[in-house]
Amino acid sequence: MSDLPTLRDRRVAATSASAAILLATLLVPGLAAAAVPSAAPSAAARPGPAQAASVARAYPKTRADTRAAITALMSDPAVSSIEVALVDDGRVVWQETVGYADRVAGTKPAPTTLYGIGSVSKVFTAAAVMTLVDRGKVLLDAPVIRYVPGFTMADPAYREITVRMLLDHSAGLPGSEYRDWSMDAPFSGYVEQALAALRSQRLKTTPGSMSVYCNDCFTLAQLVVEGASGVPFADYVRTALLDPLGMSLSRFPTETFAPGTTARVYDPAAGSLLPQEYVSLLGSGGLLSTPAEMARFATMLANGGVHAGRRVLSAASVAEMGRDQTRGSLDPVALQGFVYGLGWDTVREPGLAKVGVTGWYKSGGSNHYVAGLLVAPKEKLSVVVQSAVPLAHAIDAETLAQRVAIHALAERGSIRGVPAPLGATKLARRTPTSAQLAAIEGTYLGSARTFRVVTHADRTIAIERFDGDAWVPGAGGATFALRADGAFWTANDPPTAVYAATAWGRTYLVYRMRGGIGHYMTDLVLGERKAPGEPLSAAWQARVGHAWVFANEHPGSLAWTLGPGMPVIAIPGLPGFVTVDYYEAPAPVDVGAGDTTGRMPVVIPTAAGRDLEDLVVEKRGDEEWLHWGGTVLRPADSIARLAAATVTVGAEGYAEWRTAAAATTVTTSGAGAWKVLDADLVVLAAGTGDAAAAA
Repeated sequence: MSDLPTLRDRRVAATSASAAILLATLLVPGLAAAAVPSAAPSAAARPGPAQAASVARAYPKTRADTRAAITALMSDPAVSSIEVALVDDGRVVWQETVGYADRVAGTKPAPTTLYGIGSVSKVFTAAAVMTLVDRGKVLLDAPVIRYVPGFTMADPAYREITVRMLLDHSAGLPGSEYRDWSMDAPFSGYVEQALAALRSQRLKTTPGSMSVYCNDCFTLAQLVVEGASGVPFADYVRTALLDPLGMSLSRFPTETFAPGTTARVYDPAAGSLLPQEYVSLLGSGGLLSTPAEMARFATMLANGGVHAGRRVLSAASVAEMGRDQTRGSLDPVALQGFVYGLGWDTVREPGLAKVGVTGWYKSGGSNHYVAGLLVAPKEKLSVVVQSAVPLAHAIDAETLAQRVAIHALAERGSIRGVPAPLGATKLARRTPTSAQLAAIEGTYLGSARTFRVVTHADRTIAIERFDGDAWVPGAGGATFALRADGAFWTANDPPTAVYAATAWGRTYLVYRMRGGIGHYMTDLVLGERKAPGEPLSAAWQARVGHAWVFANEHPGSLAWTLGPGMPVIAIPGLPGFVTVDYYEAPAPVDVGAGDTTGRMPVVIPTAAGRDLEDLVVEKRGDEEWLHWGGTVLRPADSIARLAAATVTVGAEGYAEWRTAAAATTVTTSGAGAWKVLDADLVVLAAGTGDAAAAA
């Protein structure tokens, strides 16, 4: 099932006119990657900070199960470390750590080791806004432009966006400004770049109509905090939340970290540590913390805004954060995993809901970290999950947190026991009519996904996934047969199903699977069905199969390590649509509107409709450049061979690219930064200033 989406957050993840990017980038074909050194030491478990004997013995069965679970996750050599903390009535009853803070040096995480919490930062941003609501400085239902007068968009309906719509993801913004969001050093220009990008964008949906996960919403919420408080966002969060909670270690990446401060991510292929990550979108995903300090924040929320006898948030604000904000909004199916509160991914965590417990959950991830925060407010129980792991190997933090919470609730007698996983469906099989098959057949588009449903001769159906080259079997090659409930089910254990849901004149493909630790079924919208359009115009057909490369990404952006290329690919069997593979996440584009603009083609709530943009073609001399959000890309076909002449970077600071033969030594002089990449756009070497770059 690896080709189908999970319930994890995808990466949380930016143009400063005042800072030119002096970047001379060389594209060198045919170079091999560095040799892999001998394997690093195997991971080992250690207990967390010393506790009193009575506390150390708390929840022994839950602790043993958790240790086994995270040790199993550490079998992936790319997972550097995982920390889990269980909080009961304000106490960290135990903290379990497996792995290394620095796998190369063999050092293990200390209680003070910081982990990025990614989008769990959104709960802090929502809490910061609510402190201003408590003080009468912000009204949730006031327009954002009251507090952020510099916010404008090409769509005049942006004036209708309220502060509440930012915090529950219903503002209708395209999604995320991914340019320069993840850096190798502190970067202060991200917010200005995001605002500049929004000025030329249109809305994806009517403000307030539906909730679609959106990082840009929380970048604007960061600006609401600054506009209403009059102080920088990081400073306000420090004084309003972190200091009152005693979270003295937690911080935003506004300064360079001292060596050993943070958990580091290991690249087993290269045999080395990856560069330290600095997340630029502070309000959406920038905070770093420790499990013990996150426990203080969780305890405050579980206690209705009070920590250690001190009120940090009003009880009304905490309750509003935990209230279902999606009631009355558009949603074709009831998705428990995305019942947005203010900042929370769900205020009805499905695994806990199945056993009769209220749970608030938020997951987070960046290029180097995955985290999760689960709070059961009525039970005064919380779970913190933090890990150092590359995005491509991300662990499922929600399932791990849910597992810990359910085992703890069972061990203390709050629920009858740990529920057993569901087995294969017992529903009777039916023979679908032609109308039932026609209702679900077709091609479905969503964020980073393209699927189609096809019918077999025996009237079963299958899901196929477009991998950029061809349609390949999806869902592990399973076939789905109609059952008595009207959905198409596999005969597999664990059970999975698909069905079509219709709303607002649109048809959606919904995937039903066993969720969390396996004791409940959960639905996930995969995509919206699109009818074939007109054949691609000659202009778009000429772009298919060609790639574009970054022109304005900052030299310090970690996006270069993902491969800075964006191909335009036609979708077989769906004329009028293409995908663009941006940040290794293919996004669908409707190119039927004209030869120079591709439009966001789908309207999908929650996750499958996130991070879409209009694609704009700009003519520069004889070349066609592309704009995707705030990112400018130039055609890879235009990259010339490197000559002896000086390579001049223009006043805009856009990257200059050149190709060179293998085994070439290039001397740089006066370059703000340079990179050497192989033919697959994998970074082999990088530096700044004068250097000799041997390829």
